[in-house]
Amino acid sequence: MDDKIHWYDGWFYDKFIAPNQDATFRIMSVMIEENSTLLDVGCGTGRFVFQAAEKCNTVVGVDLSSRNIKLANAKLKESKLENVSFIHVNADSLKTKFEKKFDYATISYVIHEMDYDERIKILNDLKAISNKIIIADYYVPQPINKRGISNRIAEFLAGKDHFNNFRNFNKHNGIYGLAEKTGLEILHEKKGTYGTSLIVKLN
Repeated sequence: MDDKIHWYDGWFYDKFIAPNQDATFRIMSVMIEENSTLLDVGCGTGRFVFQAAEKCNTVVGVDLSSRNIKLANAKLKESKLENVSFIHVNADSLKTKFEKKFDYATISYVIHEMDYDERIKILNDLKAISNKIIIADYYVPQPINKRGISNRIAEFLAGKDHFNNFRNFNKHNGIYGLAEKTGLEILHEKKGTYGTSLIVKLN
């Protein structure tokens, strides 16, 4: 697949979805050392990339949605940042796209959208092109509170395939199950404010 566009990609994602992840992005930023190189997979419209650019020497954002990348590049042009770039690329080709290793690869709220085999492959590929990986995604199981219920509803509304992958992510114990399956060691972990998200640094 060369281009995957959800109904909410672009301006809607940028205005109404991405800002809700700022608390998670702050936790991710703390886990990253100053002057690092960073690859953000599934960068959306670049909200975390722009935040990480204040701390990192180089930040590359990649996304499968051309609509997201188009908006990210428009925002980049306005920002005039020189240490940031955005690339429209399929996650399956990351291993061949980049010759040099990044200090960090980050992936936030993307893993749960993939089917099981794709999750395993992307993490193994990120192991090959980065020294450390930071994953932010849903905590499993989701708590029965207002935020947890709204997350379930949002995943259901995202479409049948998306919701089935979300359920499969829960079935296989989320990030913990992925770390065990891929042989990644958990270096640091932190729950989000509402207990619905989990941010994990691995190598």
